[in-house]
Amino acid sequence: MIDITHAVNNRIQFFSKLQRALLLVLIFSFVLSLILYLAFYPGTRKLFLFESLDKKGTFAESRFIPRDHPYTQAHWFTEDLLLGPQTDRYRPLFPIGTKLVSFFKGNDGTVYVDLSEEAALQKRTSSQTAAACKLLEQNLRKNYNMHKISISIAGHKVYEYTD
Repeated sequence: MIDITHAVNNRIQFFSKLQRALLLVLIFSFVLSLILYLAFYPGTRKLFLFESLDKKGTFAESRFIPRDHPYTQAHWFTEDLLLGPQTDRYRPLFPIGTKLVSFFKGNDGTVYVDLSEEAALQKRTSSQTAAACKLLEQNLRKNYNMHKISISIAGHKVYEYTD
C-alpha cells in the first residue's frame, strides 16, 4: 500500500510540473502574440456609410485604415470613401473618378474638404450631391468625431456642418 501511495504521489508531482510547464508555454505564447499584434497591427476598423441601390436607408461597410501612412487617417479614410463601396449593391457617394483635391483642418477647428469637379456630376449610379455631402459629413463625424466640416467642389462651398 505504501508503494502505491508513493507511486501516485510521484505521478501527481510529475503531472504538476508538466502542467506548470504547459501553463508557462501558454502564457509565453500569449504575451508574444500580444506583442506581435501590437507591433504589426494593420490599422483601425472604420465604418463606411453608403446608400443602397435597392432599399431606402443608409448601410455600413467595415474596412481597415492603415495606421502608418504619410496622410492622416482621416485623409486616407476620405480617399478610400471616394473610391466607393466594396459591395455592388451600394451607391458610391460621388460619381466614379471624383478625387480629393485637398483635406486639412483649419486653425478654427473646421475640417475643409475640397473635391474635384467630377463630384458635381449627377449620375443615376451615385448619390445626389446634397445626399452625398451629408453622407460624407456623417462618415467623418462618426469615425473621427469632427464638429465642423466644410465641403467644397472645385473650390465652391456646397455644404457646411457645425455642431
